[in-house]
Amino acid sequence: MINFRTLILAVLIYGTSSAVLAKDWNKKKTDDAVKLTKSQEIMSFDITISGSILENLKRLPFEFDFSKHNIWTGMHQVDCSFEIQRRPIEDQRIETMASGQLRIENGVYNFLRNNWRTRGMADPSYLQDEGNLRLLKDGRPIGKMPYFHLFINQGEVARPPEYVELTKEREKGDRGSPEGVFSFYVDDWQEGLLSIQNCKAAD
Repeated sequence: MINFRTLILAVLIYGTSSAVLAKDWNKKKTDDAVKLTKSQEIMSFDITISGSILENLKRLPFEFDFSKHNIWTGMHQVDCSFEIQRRPIEDQRIETMASGQLRIENGVYNFLRNNWRTRGMADPSYLQDEGNLRLLKDGRPIGKMPYFHLFINQGEVARPPEYVELTKEREKGDRGSPEGVFSFYVDDWQEGLLSIQNCKAAD
């Protein structure tokens, strides 16, 4: 049996960016614990939830199943620079949305210092906390990451990121190298690019 209030919390987690929720929760949980008092007007009920539904509630937008992929865990650790770019399908004009540094260690991409040019809700913590990429044996990245695909001007409504999958082919770079340009699907009017360059052995 799962308490109804627990279900509400699970739904909120499913529909909200985990990084934003964690920030708000850590800030408010102490104060809320003091302020909350039981009301006779609020009723709670025990309900039964099937395992499949509960599993869907727990799924985060950046989760990815790597079990069927050959991850290159044995490559030596490297630090690289990267850019995330937008390429409209109609005019193919490339625009840089974010740039920074990343480290590949044991086949895992760890985003380090980075900066989004899109403004709005974008900040470095999204890639650092929710970037979920692995390195394949042929040097390509695979997995999911947050992607802010619109430039937000003053007075416009800020939007949360899309979560995109890197599963397409390498556009530039040598097979077996983590350096290159890798495209990914966004929507019907644009595609994205992850450009990785200047990889050097980490200190």
